[in-house]
Amino acid sequence: PRRRNYDEEEARRGQAVFAANCASCHVGGNLTDNNAGVLHAPSETGMDSAYAVRTSQKRYRTTPLRGLWQHPPYFHDGRAETLEDVVAHYVRVRKLQLNEGQRKDLVEYLKSL
Repeated sequence: PRRRNYDEEEARRGQAVFAANCASCHVGGNLTDNNAGVLHAPSETGMDSAYAVRTSQKRYRTTPLRGLWQHPPYFHDGRAETLEDVVAHYVRVRKLQLNEGQRKDLVEYLKSL
């Protein structure tokens, strides 16, 4: 297995960024709301509906985040090569007001999971 590398101080700050911006969907032990049966329309995620239409509900589940750092590329179609790409996507789609430091801290937090 790959060794996870992250900055502990940045990850600690990133946890606060996560709590303020991501924790409404990424909840519980695996940091996903899909255990509660919550699914999201493609428009909520900023993703193409091509993969969602293949499912019975035509929606996406919230990806569990534990060990996420081990499984690039990200998203259903692999369009995000790095966790930085994932964060940039959601900053754009969800119109999150995160500065570069907060983005970096959030990435470090994701690496710590």
